[in-house]
Amino acid sequence: MNTELQKFASVAYSTKETIQHTYDMTMYCLDNNIKGSFVECGVAAGAQIGVMGYVLDSQNNNSEIYAFDSFKGIPFCSENDDQEAGLYYLTERKPFVEDKETLLVPTGATVHPLDSVVGNITNWGLDLSRYRFVMGWFQHTLKDNQIESISLLRLDGDLYESTLVCLQYLYPFVSEGGVVIIDDYALEGCKKAVEDYFNGNLPEILTVEGGMGVSYFYKK
Repeated sequence: MNTELQKFASVAYSTKETIQHTYDMTMYCLDNNIKGSFVECGVAAGAQIGVMGYVLDSQNNNSEIYAFDSFKGIPFCSENDDQEAGLYYLTERKPFVEDKETLLVPTGATVHPLDSVVGNITNWGLDLSRYRFVMGWFQHTLKDNQIESISLLRLDGDLYESTLVCLQYLYPFVSEGGVVIIDDYALEGCKKAVEDYFNGNLPEILTVEGGMGVSYFYKK
């Protein structure tokens, strides 16, 4: 990993290999002229969208970066998860809740307010004008998104419901040859969401070496 990427790694919840992978996949999209915006759902402190912006700035590319997040932390998990993400593993499975809206309450895990993320982007010297920050729960904001096409889609929502709703609303807009990164594929709920969405037609899932379970695939 080059020294310029270390500043992003210093605030990331992921490994240096994951940071490098985001760099590599952003370059892949540019080198292969994959049309569309760069999107992350679940931005935490902004490390991954920072890497994307760094690459786009260095290549004089004017693509937009969409950053979807509650900016108040992770919500509660559902019966499809085996842990309250960022907090603890469950000792027993949660009961089914029909009204999923009741789960959309911050647990206190991974809280990074919008002004803090914007501050990081600014301190890194990146072009803030390319960023589109969308605040709110994915279940509320994604259905109204104005994205026409996606080059790289990075999902870091930790939970089953958070991952599934992102695929439902955003995957159809990923361009052919585009990249989808699933940061939490090692988590039971997240993996199940991917499997349920593709319903037997799962794409070839590749694993980021040294990424502690971070996985990705190309849209054929």
